[in-house]
Amino acid sequence: MDLPARPVGLISNPASGHNRDQFERIRARIDGQPGIHHRITHSPADIAPALRELAALDIGVLAINGGDGTVSAILGQLLESGLFPRPPLIALLPGGTANMNAGDIGVRGSLPRAVTRFCQWSEGERDTTGRVQRRALMRVLADSEPTPRYCMFLGGGAVIHGTEYAHQEIHSRGLRDDFSLALGTLRTVWGVVRNVPAFNRHVEITLTLDDGEPTRYDTLILAVSTLQRLSFGMRPFWSQQPGAIRLTLMEQGCTRFARTFFSIVRGRPSRNAVPTSGYRSHNANRIGLAMTGKINLDGELVDVTEAAQISASVPLEFLRL
Repeated sequence: MDLPARPVGLISNPASGHNRDQFERIRARIDGQPGIHHRITHSPADIAPALRELAALDIGVLAINGGDGTVSAILGQLLESGLFPRPPLIALLPGGTANMNAGDIGVRGSLPRAVTRFCQWSEGERDTTGRVQRRALMRVLADSEPTPRYCMFLGGGAVIHGTEYAHQEIHSRGLRDDFSLALGTLRTVWGVVRNVPAFNRHVEITLTLDDGEPTRYDTLILAVSTLQRLSFGMRPFWSQQPGAIRLTLMEQGCTRFARTFFSIVRGRPSRNAVPTSGYRSHNANRIGLAMTGKINLDGELVDVTEAAQISASVPLEFLRL
C-alpha cells in the first residue's frame, strides 16, 4: 500500500457527541496539517460531495471524525458509490457519543489524543505494520426504508429500550463512551431480571441464516455485529462457524439469565449458554430478519414492518493506532 505518497482525507461531523463542545480546538489541530484535506459535513447531504472531492484527490487514507452513525453513513456511501477503485485505508476517530466502532478498530484515546496520534502518524512514515484490521459492514435493507443502510451493530428486543433509556437518561446528562453504555446495559439487565415491562421487551423474530431454513424465536435480546469487541470490552459472540456477521440471540425465558449474560459478554460463555437454555450464537454472511418492531442500527432506531435483509459488505481495512 503506497500510503506515504498519497494524500490523506478527513471528514468531520461537528454535531457528533464529543465534537459538540470541542470541535474548534479539534479543527485547529487538523487544519494545521497541510497534508490532510479536511471536509466538514453538516447534514447527510454533505457526505456525497465530500467523498467526490476526496476521491478526485486520490486519497490513500480516509479518517472519519464522528460517531458510529456518521461512520456507517460515510462508509455506506463509499461502498455504494464506486468512487474509489480501491477503498482507502480507514481511520476512525472517537468523535461521537458511544464510539463503539472506533473502540474496536479505530484510533485509541480521547478525541484530542486520538486526533494528535493520527496527525503524528500521517506526518511520519505512515507505518501500518501490525496496525491494519479488516472488517465488513452490514448492508441492511428494511422494508420500511427506500434505500439500504449500513452499520456495524444491529440490536433488537430489550436492546431497544436500553437504547431509549441511554438517550433519555444518560447521554442527555453528558455521559458518553463506554461508561454511558455500561450504565445502559446494567440498567437493561436489571430491568429484565426484575421483570420490568419496559425493559423485558421480547419480540417474535424469524431468522434465516444464509441458505438455512427460517426459524422463529421469542427473542429477549438480539445482537448482530461485524465487530470483534463491542462497548466496554463486551465480546458476546462465541460461534466458530464461518461468516463475517456474528449473531447472538437470547430467548424469552432463558434460564439463569443474569449469570449467563455476564459470562457471555465477558467472552467466556458458561456451560448454560446453550440452545436448550435459550442462548444461541451463529455466524453468517446473509441474514433474513422477519419481525415487526424497531431495530437499533449503530445507535439509531429504525422501524421494520415485516422484514429486513442483512448482508456482509466487502471487507474494508481499518487503521488501529
